[in-house]
Amino acid sequence: MKALPNDRQRAFVEYYVLSTKPGYGAQVTAARRAGYGMQDEQIQAAIIEASRKVLRGMAPGAVRAVHNLINDPAHKDHARALDMVLSRSDPITTHQVVDVTHRHVDAEQEALEELRALRTLGVSREIMIAQFGGNGLARLEAAEAADNARRAQDAKVIEGEAVEIEPERQEGAHG
Repeated sequence: MKALPNDRQRAFVEYYVLSTKPGYGAQVTAARRAGYGMQDEQIQAAIIEASRKVLRGMAPGAVRAVHNLINDPAHKDHARALDMVLSRSDPITTHQVVDVTHRHVDAEQEALEELRALRTLGVSREIMIAQFGGNGLARLEAAEAADNARRAQDAKVIEGEAVEIEPERQEGAHG
């Protein structure tokens, strides 16, 4: 209200918020009593400010009314009042924890793993062509051959000599 530049505007806000009956013509009545209309944005902001002050001033009375309602178990809205007070004083909260793991998948490597799994299962070539397509299967087979060659080149060779040992015979055990 202090933001309003003159007493006339302040009078309008006071008449509108406090003195007029709600409903049809409340704004017009307040405007006439103050001497003009309410097209000004400053007046609209002052009406909101004054309305909030009035509502805040009514809070103690509202608290007393709710307190009396809660203390009257026979009242038809007793349970609703209890629920209202409890939901505002100790609201139910929900907590969620979401863990997201993101991994980048190499589509070529994944397709090679699928091809190897299909071979392990003994799947026919026709089914593999249906799965990967003719060109896709050829490309994967070439990639698999290159991967196998790389693995063979990287593999460590153990030098040694194989000696065959004959099992010892135990005499008299089952004889």
